[in-house]
Amino acid sequence: MFANYLKITFRNILRNKIYNFLNIFGLAVGIASFIVILVYVNYELSYDKWDPSLQKVYKLSLRENQDFLSMTQAPLASLLQQNYPNAEAATAIMPSGDFELLLNAGGKAIYQKGVVTVDSSFLKVFPYKLIKGNVATALNPPNAVILSNEVSRKLFGNADPIGKPIKIYNSIDGVITGVMQKPNGPSHLDAQMLMRDPYGKQNNFWQNYSFHTYIKIKHPVTEAELENEINRIYYESQLKKGSLSYEEYKKTSNQTVLFSDAVQDLHNFPKHGENHFTVTMVLLVLAIFLLIAGAINFSNLSLARAITKAKEVGIRKVLGSKRIHIILQSLFDIAFQCCLSLFLAIVFVNIVLPYFSRNFDLPLSFFNNQRTLSLSLQIAVSLFFIILIAGLYPALFLSNFKTSEVLKGNYTKGTKGVFFRNSLLVVQLTLSAFFIIGIIVINRQMDFMQTKDLGFNPSQVIRIDATQKDREENFSVVRNELLSIPGVEYVAKSTAVPGSKVADTSSLEFRCAGKKVRLISDKVSIDYFKTMNIQLLKGRLFENGRAEDLDNTAIINETAMKKTGVANPIGQLIYFPFCDSIPYTIVGVVKDFNVQGLQNQVNPSIYTTSNAHCAYKSGGAILVKIKTEHAQQTLAGIEAVWKKIEPAFPIRYSFLDQDFRSLLAEYIRVGKIISFFTLISIIIAAIGLFALTSFLAQQRVKEIGIRKILGASVSTITILLSKDFIRLVIIAIFISMPLAWWALFKWLENFAYRINLSWWMFALAGIITISITLITVCFGAMKAAIANPVKNLRTE
Repeated sequence: MFANYLKITFRNILRNKIYNFLNIFGLAVGIASFIVILVYVNYELSYDKWDPSLQKVYKLSLRENQDFLSMTQAPLASLLQQNYPNAEAATAIMPSGDFELLLNAGGKAIYQKGVVTVDSSFLKVFPYKLIKGNVATALNPPNAVILSNEVSRKLFGNADPIGKPIKIYNSIDGVITGVMQKPNGPSHLDAQMLMRDPYGKQNNFWQNYSFHTYIKIKHPVTEAELENEINRIYYESQLKKGSLSYEEYKKTSNQTVLFSDAVQDLHNFPKHGENHFTVTMVLLVLAIFLLIAGAINFSNLSLARAITKAKEVGIRKVLGSKRIHIILQSLFDIAFQCCLSLFLAIVFVNIVLPYFSRNFDLPLSFFNNQRTLSLSLQIAVSLFFIILIAGLYPALFLSNFKTSEVLKGNYTKGTKGVFFRNSLLVVQLTLSAFFIIGIIVINRQMDFMQTKDLGFNPSQVIRIDATQKDREENFSVVRNELLSIPGVEYVAKSTAVPGSKVADTSSLEFRCAGKKVRLISDKVSIDYFKTMNIQLLKGRLFENGRAEDLDNTAIINETAMKKTGVANPIGQLIYFPFCDSIPYTIVGVVKDFNVQGLQNQVNPSIYTTSNAHCAYKSGGAILVKIKTEHAQQTLAGIEAVWKKIEPAFPIRYSFLDQDFRSLLAEYIRVGKIISFFTLISIIIAAIGLFALTSFLAQQRVKEIGIRKILGASVSTITILLSKDFIRLVIIAIFISMPLAWWALFKWLENFAYRINLSWWMFALAGIITISITLITVCFGAMKAAIANPVKNLRTE
């Protein structure tokens, strides 16, 4: 029987080459799009799954009233290690993330991302495997450095680096004690080099909120149980005042509490902060929509072909075939074509996936994948449902033909099945309209974010990375050297550089006007606001002629002013935490300006010029404002001067407007992917529309022929065949609008600054959808309308 089914299937495919090609190609495109996103989703869900012991690791953060702090105090890890019985180990680390540090070793110098400052317990919490060195002792020396295998090859080639010296940022001397293997899967922590904290002892105080704290537990507990126990310890050690018990403290309104995130949930499901899984889910849902659209299209084409197979079904029934045999044959036929579509889809995936990987900067692969077996099972299950969606109704429809009717030549089915076919078409058109609305709104939001006023002018402002020494005690010398270059207008510095991917958002609890407020402290130079062209709202800016501006004055932004609750804060004293003896006087309020990109709210910030006491700040960069004229010569002059300022550090600079655009890179990439999906959805819908038009025209061949003989024009017949589709596309548009509004409203909530959804966006999407439908339907209808009526009637 199987051989017979296969023979009939091949015969049917060869007999209707064009229809079957459209069938197979349309479904292959939908499956390929789905597989690409499925590979991406599997990669995203595999974060921190590379070792089973990571199930017992949690990251700890702080919530003080309504403020969330991802960084915690330096001694917290050791406090919990010593006092929480279920703690196997705890560690405090400072990752550099995307910030590059200069490494000198093996006669080479490189800039490297992913440098993590750690303590001796790090490898007890994170189970990195060492290719060289001893896991138990590698981080014991106070100057220990562990390199990733990749960084080791950059610096030493294939030579053994163990015991060799390494210099970090030309200021810290280390000794290489290990080489670690790359984890067998993605991690939220990019660890390319581990370095024992050279200032661990002097920085180990409770006012130092600079560390990410992780704890590894011995026995599984719920997160609620874990948080209750560690908060009890934290309260007794740091927060308790008087006789107030922990249970009583929990009932108070203003609390400082620790909360935990399982490390395996950090990338996709954090309790606070950026949620990467939102983008993943959006793409997955859209890919599923495309897959359903492809399956519906396949079903529609199968229905269109059913009429041509009616007589064959009648003859087979006369010869003794039962209905179940016809259903199985039809399902086998469709399943075989679906398998061909899957094979073609895999070819498409291997062509498209490298482009997708480059755009998302991810090592995605279909065959070389740690989850290949799981991925294959997911695809197999999806294919099974595709066969059911695409083939079950056409098989039932085909097997239901009455033998006596089809052998007389009556292939029509009246109104039976019309509702189902129209429903399929409405679903398809709804998906297309949904995609079109989505891409209109996404493009508008991207345009808005790229053109909105940032609160300052980033044009012609250059960010130059410099050592802490040149940003602090040598800054006046560096400033004068740069100002001597023709074309340089202003030179300033800041510890929080606008447009930076590595932004320190940790806040401090200040006291102002009898009220405690959490503000982000930014250390700047006197010309900072002039360099950035930031608008002054109240008071004055820092001035070179005022001695007090070198230490004891402060400027705050609008958001900070609102948080203090003071209508005019000029002249108010503000106190840094643990520094009450040295008050600062607020001399100005500046307009809010964006530091982290428009997807984030402007943080309440305080700006001071002194870094000598009261919360020392490191990091940041030097900012140079240049004139538009002769910019290339000015840049060449800056490069030449920098070789004298920092001969050991090659200059690294970028324009702030480019930095801000790079912050949108992920959203722009998603927009491109959705644009591609929209195009695929339109193509699939057009194929389905053409198929249904052909199907209806075949059912009405005799009617069309008679109408033409009686004098009906081609345009009249085209309108006759098209009007039903216009009604369906209008229904689809009205269904898609509330769905799209809800989905896009939720998506826009991810942005602190966003567009408003407007009626014209939905109207434009409706017009585009109707236009595409009309063009496709009219093409298929005209093909039937211009056919020779005599030939059609004779054939009928």
